[in-house]
Order: sequence, then C-alpha cells, then structure tokens
Amino acid sequence: MLIQLLPMILVACLGFGLRRAGVLHSGDAKTIGKLLTTLVLPAVILRALATVTFAPELIYLPLSALVVVAGLTAIAFSGVWWFKWDKPKAGALMTTFPTFEGGAVGYPIMLLTFGDLGLSRIVLFDLAQAIYLFTVVYCLSAWFGRAEVTGRAVALKLAQTPFFWAIVLGLLLNALGWMNEVLLGLLNIAEGSFLLLVLLLLGMEFQVQLASVGRYALLVLAKIGCGLSLGWAATQAFGLQGVEQAAVLAGAALPPSLLTLLFAQENDLDTRFVISFISAAVPLYLAIVTPLLVHLSLLP
Repeated sequence: MLIQLLPMILVACLGFGLRRAGVLHSGDAKTIGKLLTTLVLPAVILRALATVTFAPELIYLPLSALVVVAGLTAIAFSGVWWFKWDKPKAGALMTTFPTFEGGAVGYPIMLLTFGDLGLSRIVLFDLAQAIYLFTVVYCLSAWFGRAEVTGRAVALKLAQTPFFWAIVLGLLLNALGWMNEVLLGLLNIAEGSFLLLVLLLLGMEFQVQLASVGRYALLVLAKIGCGLSLGWAATQAFGLQGVEQAAVLAGAALPPSLLTLLFAQENDLDTRFVISFISAAVPLYLAIVTPLLVHLSLLP
C-alpha cells in the first residue's frame, strides 16, 4: 500500500509544480474539475454500484455515515458558539466540518487498498453523506450567508448533480442485474483516467497560508479525530467488520468536500478558510488513515 501511495503523491506534486511553473492555470483546474464531476466520477460510481454484490446488512454503511455527519454537525455548532466567529467564517466551518471528499480522496484510497469491493463500500457510505451535503449542509451554508433557500432550490441542486444520478442508476442496474459489455468498456476507460485527473487537480489546488498552518492543522486533527471516533462507534453499534468497517473509518475521517468551496463562493462565505482547510486536510488524512487501512487490510 505504501509503495502504491508514493506514485500518487508524486503525481499530486507534479500538478502542484505545473501550476507554480505556469504551465497549468486556474482555468485548467476548472476544466479538470468539470471533467471529474460531470463524467469521470459518475462513471466510477456507476461501475462500482452496478457490478458489486449487495447484502441486506450493507444498509448499515449509509446509516453509519448519517451518525458521523450528524455528530460532526453538532460539534461544528459547538465550535461556532465557542469561537464566536463572524458569519462568513462560521458558515465556512459549518459547511466544511461535517462533509467528506469521497470522490477525490476516499475512493482512490479504498480502490488501491481493497479493490472494487472497497470502492463499492465507500460509495455506499458516501451515498448518505452526499444527500446530507446537498440538503442540510447546503441549507446551513445559505443561512449563514443570508441567502434565501427553498425546497425547490435544494431539489434543483440534487437534480443537477451527475454523481447523484450515477448512484441512482448504478443501484437500479444492479437490482435489474443488467450490464452491457459496451457500457462496461466505456466505464472502464473512464475509471482508468480517474486517479490521474484527481491527483493532478489536488496538486493544482493545494494552497495553505504558511502563517496559519498550525491552526489549520489543529482543526484538521480535530475533524479526523472526531470523525474516527464517531465512525468507530457506528461500526461497533452496527457490528461492521472487515472491508465495511474500513470503509466507515476511511470515510468518517475524510477531508471536507471540494464542493463546499462552491457553496462558500455561492453564499459569500470565507473561501480562503475553506481552501486552506481542505489543503491542510488532504496530506494529514493520508498520513493518518493510510497506516490504519494497511493494518485493517492485513487482519483476517
């Protein structure tokens, strides 16, 4: 696993270096992000869900995600009350702290460690978080930004999200037991480009204010620690073991979703806080969770 992780780090560093050298620009990052969110990530999700074998007890994966995100939301509310930040910064914390970046970070890690089975498990875990992100978190982001939010706006946000429909279609195809060879071939091609694009994008978007690295590192450690604690409690409550337990723990400790930056921009929240939080969270997540997953993958 550690040997497999090194090329990933090098590709992310390559993206960072190309951006600093001026070879790639912010417009290129937006293009790569658009490709990932509208084409590649939905294809990866669709393939994982359409080809995996499900068991009734897997319902505990999305239920575990709800336990974690609800707990992290409550903790974030406590933090907002304690720090007494202004609304833009408080809203940025409420938008980022309860969310997970499954597509760009969690999916590759589980795919490398446990293969397609691990990928399918974290996709199921991420299903509940995705719905929570586009409903509860989106409403919180709008409220802190003093923007008007309606049920129609929330429904529209979900309807315009390709990976949400990929989840629905993947589950439907799995239930029907139908997978065309041509479609599978197309999905395999898209999945082959997933890691490269995601790692380049992470490297290009990496940005942390050096003067406040320590503060963001403490915030990240708090998110990872709280997430792992809540995830562990959920796995014990629901009796999850093996790859399912690994999916919950890997998902519960994830960095904030990249989509929270879009929410922050849309609602005039503190975007610099969001960017710095995400940038600090990715390397710390890899440093902490990778050894944990290696240990879990070696258990009988």
